[in-house]
Amino acid sequence: MKKRAFFTILFCATITIALYAEWSSDPSINTVVCNLSGEDAIPKVVAGPTGDIYIGYYSSAEGNYNVRLQRFDSAGNPQWAENGILISDHTSMSWLTDWDMTVDQDNYAILTFQDIRNAGNNNVYAYRISPDGSFIWGPDGLELSNSTDFDVSPKVTVTSVGNAVVAWNSGDISRLQKISPDGTLQWGATGISISGSNRYAWPQPFAVENDNIIVKYFDDSGPVWAPTRYIYAQKYDTDGNIVWDQPCPISTAGAITAWTQVLPIVPDENYGFFIGWYDDRDNNLNADIYVQHVNSSGTCLFTTNGILASTNAGNEHYYPKLAYLEDTQILYAYWNEMDADQNNRGIYGQKFDMAGTRKWEDAGRMIIPLSAINVYPFGAGNTTDEVVVFFKEGSYNEILRAMALDSNGDFIWTGDIVTMCSVSSSKVHSIASTLTGSQWIVAWEDERSGRDIYAQNINTNGTLGYIPVAVEPQHPEGAFLITSYPNPFSTSTTIYFNITTRLRSATPWQAESTENTEIKIYNVKGQLVREFGFRIADLGFSVEWDGLDQNNTPVANGIYYYIFKNSEKIQTGKMVLIR
Repeated sequence: MKKRAFFTILFCATITIALYAEWSSDPSINTVVCNLSGEDAIPKVVAGPTGDIYIGYYSSAEGNYNVRLQRFDSAGNPQWAENGILISDHTSMSWLTDWDMTVDQDNYAILTFQDIRNAGNNNVYAYRISPDGSFIWGPDGLELSNSTDFDVSPKVTVTSVGNAVVAWNSGDISRLQKISPDGTLQWGATGISISGSNRYAWPQPFAVENDNIIVKYFDDSGPVWAPTRYIYAQKYDTDGNIVWDQPCPISTAGAITAWTQVLPIVPDENYGFFIGWYDDRDNNLNADIYVQHVNSSGTCLFTTNGILASTNAGNEHYYPKLAYLEDTQILYAYWNEMDADQNNRGIYGQKFDMAGTRKWEDAGRMIIPLSAINVYPFGAGNTTDEVVVFFKEGSYNEILRAMALDSNGDFIWTGDIVTMCSVSSSKVHSIASTLTGSQWIVAWEDERSGRDIYAQNINTNGTLGYIPVAVEPQHPEGAFLITSYPNPFSTSTTIYFNITTRLRSATPWQAESTENTEIKIYNVKGQLVREFGFRIADLGFSVEWDGLDQNNTPVANGIYYYIFKNSEKIQTGKMVLIR
């Protein structure tokens, strides 16, 4: 159901703007992403640099698991046709495995999945889709593998310079391929491999500094259904060369199940990362949660094989979710706590300092007590000073909820726990985006009327429904991380970045310059309007935009997004043009 919302936003003068908001403030009315006949399955949701959202999914409406994609603006308005655009209708297997999606610095979606278009062999493909729905890597995407091996479950990341790296299982090895924005395969026709005497499975790549990546993977020996599974990581440079002399042994304790596959990984501020998992290394038939911190040199900073999150050996502990608060340098882990018979379940948490010391009770802090009501955490996010945990409640007929927690593990939002979807129905493959602006987006499969894809936003204050950002005028001599002034503007505005004690204006250059610091301005459709580059100033950056596009044509009134990007960071903001 669509709702009209009217907001009054105070600027230098009072301006009333009518906005057409799709995100519902009613948890019984969620946004329909796709309701085609048949089964719609395994959604992925990613937030773009301009604040819009891409949601991808499989759809079996035509008798095949086709891949489809929809784009929403930050208010929840779909930007393409109902049920999104068709990405691929190539023949897929009759059963699905995992796939992946991300978004690059230019707001293009990158999708990677496997199908059997090539003589029935399961191979991996990648697509790059522009904000207007154009297929940048061709109508059939890029073929990343071409073999009789079982190539499956690709994962994708984007490096600091905009290259995509895809990693996937290929028989008993893991493979990686780097792709430039124009679709050039940079690591040869078949990519590079992680291989050895054992099986190397479930790689997860993530970007770090200087176009490098780190890849987590499993080293498996023994039977496939009950492996001795170790966790390793390796770093690769821009050319695909190994950086660390030896792979980092995150855990060689074993006792990790075959169905433990994708692990929660969050970066630190120095190009290292935190990782969590569960295992039963003490062989007491109760799983335990462990976390590890790995630095950019490949050294494990916590205890060998990880720090135990809870010392309660009598309970089960599953499905950890991590959040790292950079300002306070604190790591939080939240998980499913169960009694030994798994009849009663709750959600517990633990707080770690950078020495790996447990800061809450050794048995973990109780957030939701154990009861016969099933609760299952499926995501975690954070602002600068709080952690938000997303979870399902119920069995077979679930509802979706979220809660914000402070440094003591206490509830922050009014009412403690917020319901995001109150419709009692089967929900699987629930997934949450990263924080975009002041909201998160959750997508899921829902059986309230068939098997469809739904989505819902939640704001950092715990409310549902789109809240437009009120842009207030700021004096440009203040200490702001990112701002524009005046805003709104009628003729021109100046965009300031990384302002500390004073401003120094940088000299704009054209987009073809080789400098690596830039500003791009987009409209609400995600289309590039204007592009600037910078010669670096030592204490700050500023550039004036005169409301003209790249062809020096005046743009229309409305909302525009600016994105600052260099080799280390991306920062965004919003402007309003009113002539």
